[in-house]
Amino acid sequence: MARSMKISAGTPDAMPPGLRSLSYGIFCWANRHPGALRALGAVFRLWPFVGGWFGMAARASAVKGVLTRPQSFSNSAHAANLAAGDYMIGMDPGPTYHDDRRLLDARLALLAASLPAAADQEVQRRVQQLAQLGTNKSFDLIDDYLMWIVFRAMDPLFGAATGKVVAGAHGNVNDPGLQRQYLLEIRYVAGQLLAGSTATLRVQRRAELCSDALRARIAAVGRDIEQAWGVQSSASAITRNAAGLAWISHPVTVQSGALAVQELLRRSKVHRTLRAEAQRLGPAGVWQDVKFRDLVREHMLELMRFRPIFPLLARDVPRDTEFETGARHNAPCSAGGKMAIWSIAALFDSRVVKKSGQFCPARNWGPHQDLRWLMFGYGTRQCPAKDYAVEILTSALIGLLILPELRLTRGEGKAIAYDGPLMSRMRVNFV
Repeated sequence: MARSMKISAGTPDAMPPGLRSLSYGIFCWANRHPGALRALGAVFRLWPFVGGWFGMAARASAVKGVLTRPQSFSNSAHAANLAAGDYMIGMDPGPTYHDDRRLLDARLALLAASLPAAADQEVQRRVQQLAQLGTNKSFDLIDDYLMWIVFRAMDPLFGAATGKVVAGAHGNVNDPGLQRQYLLEIRYVAGQLLAGSTATLRVQRRAELCSDALRARIAAVGRDIEQAWGVQSSASAITRNAAGLAWISHPVTVQSGALAVQELLRRSKVHRTLRAEAQRLGPAGVWQDVKFRDLVREHMLELMRFRPIFPLLARDVPRDTEFETGARHNAPCSAGGKMAIWSIAALFDSRVVKKSGQFCPARNWGPHQDLRWLMFGYGTRQCPAKDYAVEILTSALIGLLILPELRLTRGEGKAIAYDGPLMSRMRVNFV
């Protein structure tokens, strides 16, 4: 059996400041350059025994195998990065997890009734405003477009309590300043999920402060949330699930949309082809044509394959075990260690994804259709909101296709700004 050198979790407070900053910088750079991760992942796929040495699953079969063994490879690896406290994403299966999952599924079911109509409505309103800008004025694709579309589309998650969650117990629910404050708050909390133990102390402390503010906000309107949800639960259960719904649902969807649009703008031919079809259908037809929506949805999934928001995932190893790398020997994993899942490598595994390096929304995935959604996880722990997120982002992309052609802004400094691993600004203008 091959010797195993498993990755270990860093402890920020135990790292020298210089090493911590270097580690964080490398991590952020890697998240911004998925091509580099794909290239390294290709090495692990070609020589899977190398990945086995370092506890890294890269082949599609290896990744799927690990993700279908939640007892041996635990989601608890996320727990240390959950600045706002316990949430399902960092729990092992058990009574609390199953109770919380039932509550989440009940909230998400309301989105099924309101989407995509709610997203379409907000997109059309935003498109009408942006169409008046002309070609000389830029706007922020995140703060002026995606952030609000996702926000309005997800209103049912908190139902009648949405206004008080956003504005606070005594705030004006129509105050855009309070709304922006809330959306920034949850963005920083979500960023900590990505940054994790590599984050500098400043970034970590900011996430903790925003998490404290979020939990206090939720606790102050806990009774309103309980009534809106129609459940009778402990105050701690309401706070845990409401805070978790807030910080993960909105920021992750917005960030995924920004990454997808960034990838699309790099593919001018694909962009022009989609816009040509949108222009053929007209501003009204794009919302009514089912085939066009399916086409845009397929493009969104392919864009997310190239730019997944979670290109790597960590897992705890609670007991001695091993995983199948695809090499001749399995890779041993010692209890108490961690391993890494290279989902971005699995999504480009040419053994199961033919011509994986080509951008092909209409690809026939055959018996590997489930792999197409791997950017949302796999197996029983796959993101339960994946269909809703893709619907919202499909609506957002349709709206951009009926506007004049977009490009990244030039002459105003860097068009894209990052806040750690997250994209915080994306300035664009019309050609």
